[in-house]
Amino acid sequence: MVTMNDELKEILKTAIEKARNWATEGWKVTFGPREYEVNSLTDAEELAREFPYREDALGYWKNVKAISEEVISNLEKALAALEKGDLKRAENMAYAAQYFEKPLEKFTNTSRPVFERIQNG
Repeated sequence: MVTMNDELKEILKTAIEKARNWATEGWKVTFGPREYEVNSLTDAEELAREFPYREDALGYWKNVKAISEEVISNLEKALAALEKGDLKRAENMAYAAQYFEKPLEKFTNTSRPVFERIQNG
C-alpha cells in the first residue's frame, strides 16, 4: 500500500532529478538583438570565443546551474525530513526551493507544485 508519505517522496525525487537537468537539458533562451538561441550550458560552452554574446550565455547558464544546485539541496533536505517524519521541515525546505527557483519560473515549474503538495498534505 502506497502511503501519502511515499507519494511525497516520489514527487520529491522526481523534482530533484528535473532540477538536476535544468542546465544540461535547458530551454529556449535567446541573446542579442538577433536573438541567437543558446539553449543549455553545453551549447554556451561550445560557442566560439569570438561570439559576441558568449559571456552572456555562459553567465546565464552558469546561473541556472547554481540555482539548480540550491533547489536540489533544499529538495534533498525536504526528502530527508520526510524520511524522518518531519513534515513541517519538509514543507519549509520545499518553500525555500521554490524561493530559489523563482527567477526561472518562466521556464520551469519544479518546486512550487512540490511545496503546494506538501503544504496541502
